Amino acid sequence: MTKDIPEIDDLLKGINDPEMALTDEHTETATTYQVEITKDFESANSDYWQSFLSYLESDTQEDKGERMICKLDRDLADSLDECNIHNRSRSDMVNAIVRTFFKTYLPQLAQYRRDNKSLFTNYKEAKA
Repeated sequence: MTKDIPEIDDLLKGINDPEMALTDEHTETATTYQVEITKDFESANSDYWQSFLSYLESDTQEDKGERMICKLDRDLADSLDECNIHNRSRSDMVNAIVRTFFKTYLPQLAQYRRDNKSLFTNYKEAKA
């Protein structure tokens, strides 16, 4: 059997070799691409944030009587309690977050809408 395992020096050739390093052209292209992705991400986040703030500010006292109770995970509740955005309550922030999510993803959410299977769906009350 012949020993065909290369020596360690042969294996390490090319590592830290200046000829193998990225050229400035590749580095500039990668940096430009990263900057464009970051700007797109920041723009989208800014839109979401502005939608959230507008829902948070437009929440009126009259709507609060229409609220249902919903359980929230403790870590989320604690995180929201640590935020002070326009002195709004945790419930106000949750409503603004959910409204922003629905505004953004309503077309995607529509495909998951449940069919109403209530017996009252087609029932019309007979007039006496």
